[in-house]
Amino acid sequence: MTPMIDIVFLLLVFFVCVASDQVVEMTLPTELAAGSVDAKQLEPQETWATEIHLRLFVTPEQPTASIEMNGRIFNDYEQFQQTLTAIADVARDSPVILDIADDVELRDVVTIYDACRASEFESIHFAMHKPAQKKKT
Repeated sequence: MTPMIDIVFLLLVFFVCVASDQVVEMTLPTELAAGSVDAKQLEPQETWATEIHLRLFVTPEQPTASIEMNGRIFNDYEQFQQTLTAIADVARDSPVILDIADDVELRDVVTIYDACRASEFESIHFAMHKPAQKKKT
């Protein structure tokens, strides 16, 4: 019982010492404007943001990967870069989703990723596909 009383007194002394260092809070005088306050209803802003799906795939007749952007296929990198920059000028907040085929070389992936970064898109994502599960026999 005595050790418990000692602990209580030590805690009491601790809290008294700590409480004396607190800053006294006061209410600051504030002058409020007379009259009513009207809230303005904001119109929702129209945005051009839409997902940009870039699919890279290899074709036998092309030495580099072909690019499909939202259904349109690009075989010329310069034309793709100009189109991507034009889209970025309109909607830089559009998310870009890169869907890369398994047989695409890494240099083509880096080239397309760099093109998206150069166009200054805010978010660039990689699509992931769940691998097919083998059936147990």
